[in-house]
Amino acid sequence: MTYQDEFGGAWTQLKLVALEKYLRAYTTIFKKNPSARFYSISYVDAFAGTGSLRTPELGGFADLIPGLRESEAEFRKGSVRRALEIEPPFDQYVFIEKSAKKCRDRRAIAAGLPSRRIRIVNADANLALLNWCKSMDARRERAVVFLDPFGACVNWEVIAALGRTQAVDLWVLFPYSAINRMLVRNHKPTKSWTQRLTAVFGTPDWEKAFYSTTAFPSLLDSMQSVELVRKSVDYREITDFFVQRLRTEFKAVSKPLPLHNSRSLLFMLFFAAGNERSAKTGLKIANSIIGN
Repeated sequence: MTYQDEFGGAWTQLKLVALEKYLRAYTTIFKKNPSARFYSISYVDAFAGTGSLRTPELGGFADLIPGLRESEAEFRKGSVRRALEIEPPFDQYVFIEKSAKKCRDRRAIAAGLPSRRIRIVNADANLALLNWCKSMDARRERAVVFLDPFGACVNWEVIAALGRTQAVDLWVLFPYSAINRMLVRNHKPTKSWTQRLTAVFGTPDWEKAFYSTTAFPSLLDSMQSVELVRKSVDYREITDFFVQRLRTEFKAVSKPLPLHNSRSLLFMLFFAAGNERSAKTGLKIANSIIGN
């Protein structure tokens, strides 16, 4: 069972509610503002699983509590279902999923909503998003892209490509917990982890930013020194580094929405606006949602 099938707690709901509120505001602006109606708007969702979250069965006692089953069904809605139920709707929905089984689940959802224009892409999300960016006509199109990855699997080149369209509003889940596990405390990460971290941040500069080196005289040979390498950052510096990276490609970046489970910080949810003309409005809406 995958992370997204299994997780459905309070932090997941915070993430989905924030996204849903932004999508509603976004489509309202583009459908009701005469100048904005010029654009075709899309919602692009990668890593969204089956479209619903698994939770334990309620059992027969649920029939004794009015409205409980309806509330539970609303709670279980993932980003796919929430986006498809937005009114007014997007002109097009693009759902990217590597799993063929989950694509079949999404097609079943799409079949029940014939009024929605839905495209389901069975492919690796990194490659599919790069291809989508190349095909986008930024003169006539605008989009909201939601990146909700399984761990640290989104390559920076994808985020950079989305920013360069200058037509995308991005909601991205920064996998702090997965990143922090790779940033081992008393020595630098292994080669494979180093490569993954560089792919996530799009630069090897994280190594100098996150680690300090102190030299000590060797006890065995006074002419030699011993270097002590230590991780020297906490969650603030790590997430701030990611924010600065986002700002190299996007016009505006929101304050973060921290997402915790009962034990620790798991993710930081960020909004980033790619279009200069609409960035101020998008940022104001996103910060208002995150602040509430």
